[in-house]
Amino acid sequence: MQDPSPVRIVPLGGLGEVGMNCLLVETEGGRVVVDCGVLFPGGEAALGVEVIAPDLTRLEQAGGPDAVLLTHAHEDHVGALPYLLREWPHVPVYGARFTLGVVKEKIAEHGISADLRELPPGTSATAGGIGFESIQVTHSVPDAVGYAIRPPGALLVHTGDFKVDWSPTDGKLLDVRRFAELGDEGVSCLLSDSTNAERPGTSVSEREVGESLARIFAGPRAKGRIAVAMFGSNMHRVQSVLRAATAIGRKVCLLGRSMQQNVRLALDLGYLGCPPDLFVDPEAADHFAPRELIILCTGAQGEPRSALSRLALGEHPTVKLEKGDLVVLSSRQIPGNERSVAHLVDHLVRRGCDVLSTLAGGGELIHVTGHACQDEQRMMIELVRPRSFLPIHGEFRMLAAHARTAEASGVDPLGCVIAEDGDVVEIEPGKLASVRPRAAPSGRIYLDSRGAFADVGEVALRDRKLLADSGMLVCLCLIDHRSGELVREPEILGRGVTGLDESRLQQARAAASAAIAELGPASRTDHGTVEEAVRIAVRSVFRKGFEKRPMVLPVVIEM
Repeated sequence: MQDPSPVRIVPLGGLGEVGMNCLLVETEGGRVVVDCGVLFPGGEAALGVEVIAPDLTRLEQAGGPDAVLLTHAHEDHVGALPYLLREWPHVPVYGARFTLGVVKEKIAEHGISADLRELPPGTSATAGGIGFESIQVTHSVPDAVGYAIRPPGALLVHTGDFKVDWSPTDGKLLDVRRFAELGDEGVSCLLSDSTNAERPGTSVSEREVGESLARIFAGPRAKGRIAVAMFGSNMHRVQSVLRAATAIGRKVCLLGRSMQQNVRLALDLGYLGCPPDLFVDPEAADHFAPRELIILCTGAQGEPRSALSRLALGEHPTVKLEKGDLVVLSSRQIPGNERSVAHLVDHLVRRGCDVLSTLAGGGELIHVTGHACQDEQRMMIELVRPRSFLPIHGEFRMLAAHARTAEASGVDPLGCVIAEDGDVVEIEPGKLASVRPRAAPSGRIYLDSRGAFADVGEVALRDRKLLADSGMLVCLCLIDHRSGELVREPEILGRGVTGLDESRLQQARAAASAAIAELGPASRTDHGTVEEAVRIAVRSVFRKGFEKRPMVLPVVIEM
């Protein structure tokens, strides 16, 4: 019998950045994709980019996926799934119950239907000749799973996002026994979450946050309303808030679309428990005294139009925050969001609110990570005992730190490979993993809207950046259609251009006129040639002394 062909692991996103997680496992006969998430923009947000999706060119070249495996319901793991399903609408999508519930609502907003197949922890399926088994892990969202993936001749273990929490709020523990059994079987490669690879020790249990929030809600700082902002998918913490609200006799008002949708879904699926009359409609919130109400909302990252931002600015139509109200930002600030969060806190404090956030530190436990720290990562490695190790989900320094942990845990250093998006990791039977750098097309797709998934494109993005940096000039040139000579001096209109005074405009008009005059008669009748000459001449006027190169739009009209 012929030996199985090498297994190829191709990261299309999530290795080299935090977010946009998407990974392809392929053999000669089949392909499965693990997750398809988005990355939220940094500086690109100012250029009209709402989300960033992975480039799926490699998947298209290979013939499309045989299955998509989802580890959990966070946006950085499922947010770009509609983008994939537009190209391959019939591909089966596997995931646990809550994950598929979130995905079903998400793709419905895009007008997409999909073949969603529930794969509870401990169950298996096959697609394209590749077997896969769902394994229960603990994370900051219900029904998080990892996968044992079985291409011919290999066994891969993908942890998904995980932490080791011995007292989770839902009682669902990391399946330590199953990971150890896979280790006994012989794992070709472990692919493990690297988000907290630089943080020593272990993470704190989510249950401790719930106990801390209950103490805060019952304490002296909670004189008026309590507003708690968090990610809309963290149903474990939502449950803690609901439990604490019930204990002190307060009602709960949900604000923010994702919060309302996810809580409704979790209630329908039985992931949340609370008295049936606990919730109040936002329209009726002002009928309750401040000490009778808890507001549970999104917006802890300072998102401009989020529920908490509208509350901070006094712009929410039905719910108001006042002096003496307590606001708890129960999430970690995503790197790059510190300034937005600081502005948000400023507005809240200006309204007289008492604010608890991780930005300022302090002794109150209001948030814990959902990702494993170094000791937990070491435990996973020692359970699985892989032949090779591939750190995933993180920026390069995080991947490198996780690889060092794997080496210290006994993995052969030659088998600890660090890959980035577009690299191809190959695993041959009985051999250590190897990396072929940049062997697959990869990149980022900049999207105007999560609803329409309109690709901005690199050219448009570059033009937007140029407009933002240097502004735009329109140069109108009226040319005689017979002689090609200017009928009159060019007109120049500018927006957002440094040094746009009459002196500089006159220099630009003169430069445009001279550039046209220098062209031969035949060239002056060619619009493309005239436009390029005018563009270069006008830009050179503004570059001198300002080091700016505004976008120049020549408009040539024959008379």
